[in-house]
Amino acid sequence: MRIGLVDVFDGGAERNPAFMAEFARTVEDLGFDGVWLPEHMVFFDDPESAYPYRTAPNADDPEKTHLHNKTEDGKARVEAAPEQGIIDSFQAAVAMCAATGRLRIGTSVLLLPLRSVSVLAREIATVQELTGGRLDLGVGVGWLAEEFEACGVDFATRGRRAERYLHELAGLWNGTGPDGAVLPDGVVLPEGRGRLPRLMYGGNGDAALRRAATAAYGWYPWNLTPSDFAARLERFHRLAAEAGRARADLHVVAGVRFTGTPDQLPQIVNGYLDAGADGVNVSLRLAPSDYREVLEAVSGALGLTR
Repeated sequence: MRIGLVDVFDGGAERNPAFMAEFARTVEDLGFDGVWLPEHMVFFDDPESAYPYRTAPNADDPEKTHLHNKTEDGKARVEAAPEQGIIDSFQAAVAMCAATGRLRIGTSVLLLPLRSVSVLAREIATVQELTGGRLDLGVGVGWLAEEFEACGVDFATRGRRAERYLHELAGLWNGTGPDGAVLPDGVVLPEGRGRLPRLMYGGNGDAALRRAATAAYGWYPWNLTPSDFAARLERFHRLAAEAGRARADLHVVAGVRFTGTPDQLPQIVNGYLDAGADGVNVSLRLAPSDYREVLEAVSGALGLTR
């Protein structure tokens, strides 16, 4: 059972580097597979964009959903603290892996259309070298139009660019440029980088599913009920097979925002695993004051430690 935890670290007084290291060691000791880190470049007090994953499976009955985000003027808002910040996920991955022995660190999700592919390939290779290959990549197109505007990047074409970047990234990793040409001498990636990390495309829609099956190396949906996940997973495998992708080369992690009690969590986790997920990532929005006690209860409920 591979269970990851999605949480935010902002470098503030309560979530500083020392806390990050302590958190990582606790997670590892309690049998979790990894920590997955969200990414945003900019937050806004009152954006026009609505958060797209406002409903999550209900703790009492995972086949029903409930609203877990606050809604203002009919628009769902992302869960963020006042003056919210986020430490860079790659640098956080290096720090957390340095504090642990086996814990994996993932991105949940890296905003691919905001990146330079050449720079990203070097960043990934460097993190893989510094962490002993413990990096997992969840990537997506983002949903916050204001964030793209602030970064000077076109929002409307982000999906098409992300798909192209997936192909270019694989080429760069293998030593060729976007057009298949050998990379110039000035483009340097660390030696011995091995295979590209597990790269899963995030999202629930048809376009995301197609890109996950044909351009990425797996799928990372969010807040689907177990039955909806099973139906979409069947389509994912069908699209992958049509594209000539081998099941062994693909990785699927189901993500969920969970607001129930620890004893209610196994029902939804097992629902995803029984449907065919390779792992489950859970967002609990843990507080520094009692995170250890909560994680001990969750670990015990899921049977992660004996």
